[in-house]
Amino acid sequence: MTLTPVLAFDIAGIIIGVVSISLMLTLKRTLGGSVGAALNLVVGGVLFNILALGWTIVFTRLHLLTAPAVDVHHLFMVSGMVLFVLAARKFSLLARS
Repeated sequence: MTLTPVLAFDIAGIIIGVVSISLMLTLKRTLGGSVGAALNLVVGGVLFNILALGWTIVFTRLHLLTAPAVDVHHLFMVSGMVLFVLAARKFSLLARS
């Protein structure tokens, strides 16, 4: 296994995602309520992006397993985007009230 720059960026993305989730969960415990509900959606979006990066590392970068016929990487990314949009909507509704 050679650590290429692209693989290093993928691994760094996973580490940043895990740290971000832990920070958001700490913030959620402090704030709670409606803000906490919106942060749950952001955490879910980040989690789906971490899964997408993990998928890419396992099936594309390192070829540890044979890739299935369906490219789940894109499904994870789209799911994450949907959760980010829902979180933005929830935050905008909070800002109005």
